[in-house]
Amino acid sequence: MINMKKLNTIALAVTIPALLLSACSKSGAPAVSPGSSSSVASAAATKKLNPREISIYFAGPTAQKDVALVEEEINKITREKINATVKINHLGWGDYAQKTNLMIASGEPFDLMFTSGNDLSINVAKGAYVALNDPANNLLEKYGQDILKSMNPKFLTGTTIKGLNYALPTEKEMASQQGLFLRKDLVEKYKLDLKTIKRLEDLEPFLQQVKAGESADVIPIVATSNFLNLLPYEFIGGFQSPGVISKTGTTPKVVNIFETPEAKDLFKLMYNWNQKGYFQKDPGTNTNLKAQNDEGLVAARWSQLKPGGDLEASNLSKKPLIQVEFTQPYVASADLNNSMLAVSRTSKDPERAVMFLNLLHSDPRIVNLMDFGIEGKHYVKVAGKDNVIKVPDGFAASKDTGYFPGNTWQVGNQFLTYLFQNEDPQKWEKFKTFNAAGVPSPILGFTYNSESTKNEEAALASVVKSYIDGLSGGVVDPEKYLPEFNDKLKKAGMDKVIAEKQKQIDEFIKNKK
Repeated sequence: MINMKKLNTIALAVTIPALLLSACSKSGAPAVSPGSSSSVASAAATKKLNPREISIYFAGPTAQKDVALVEEEINKITREKINATVKINHLGWGDYAQKTNLMIASGEPFDLMFTSGNDLSINVAKGAYVALNDPANNLLEKYGQDILKSMNPKFLTGTTIKGLNYALPTEKEMASQQGLFLRKDLVEKYKLDLKTIKRLEDLEPFLQQVKAGESADVIPIVATSNFLNLLPYEFIGGFQSPGVISKTGTTPKVVNIFETPEAKDLFKLMYNWNQKGYFQKDPGTNTNLKAQNDEGLVAARWSQLKPGGDLEASNLSKKPLIQVEFTQPYVASADLNNSMLAVSRTSKDPERAVMFLNLLHSDPRIVNLMDFGIEGKHYVKVAGKDNVIKVPDGFAASKDTGYFPGNTWQVGNQFLTYLFQNEDPQKWEKFKTFNAAGVPSPILGFTYNSESTKNEEAALASVVKSYIDGLSGGVVDPEKYLPEFNDKLKKAGMDKVIAEKQKQIDEFIKNKK
């Protein structure tokens, strides 16, 4: 996704619903009447559940050395609560789409999978996921009562496909805000006044100073196609299908973002900056700068922002960061569905999978084990503060401890997670204020269904892949290559896709009134 990219730590003893003594389903899960409230289950009731292993697949983090130790601690809780063990799978960003698509295509049995945006609608069209609120078998009402209690209803109403929830959002920020992370020490060294930075062009004097004053291994700014997120447009159906609507318009009209004057100006700036040497080496192909970010060798980089995002990101970098906001908070469907967990149609026990989702949204012990690992080994608590943690002595950063996947935004209820000692104690309260301040999209709740244009979508994605890094990295002259790019998009079916998006949006607005 273009990336794309909430705390009370009192342990909530939450388990499966109380009416466990009623008949069991064929999967071994208890049949519970909708509307039943959660309570502490008796040991006898828990034993009525057949033992299960619940597999869960996350995107982005690499495999963690101590994941088996963390699973062992989680399983001490889940065996008692839902008679299940958990198998955590962290797949790298580069492998995630290929591996999970193969799992779905082959019908491989698994339970829970990270999904988002257009990938969700594509896989729903394939029949890959279970409808969690199916009226005939509403798993959320039966086994997700704590989810329904804690989650802002907008997360559920804004992520449906034809009225059904096929995946459960992470409880986190609802609005999105675009901007940059800057190295705090360099901001201070070169006396950069962040109040003067309103757009990318305003950053150029700072980039000049960094290039002239720092060692050659420090990158002034990372070239990335994510800079398109700074433009005043909302993507419909994913970045590789470039139909967008204006965030400021009154009537949603779908256009090709690469034909907008803002995109042309952006690519001109990228071309200019590459000529001046502000970007990483080979910016058209060298797009993964994680190692340099971790080492603190990047002065400026794009990020989707949130309250305290810079302090959170600083835990992954050897140099503290500070953020500068370029846009106002905005709430789109993509912000609600950009981090979700879906139950696979191949799950041997979807009921148990939802029970585990319920724990991820209600039990701080499990959430923080998934996020940070084992207390005393992968983190320690700050004296006198039960919900504030720090890196154990002897380690330079959390990533060195053996377990720090850095994917808290993918895990259940983020409002239950601990804070690092460098973070704002009011972070989660500020999240709530941030969410409330978000300007809602005129098509909030709309999800594009690309089934009728899947061939064109595939062709468009191929064209985008061929051109986007060269243009975003400033490697090719946009005066020549942008018209060529748009011509190939048109030949690949851009007009048909835009027409289909417009048709679905018009229908959505009509039915919404």
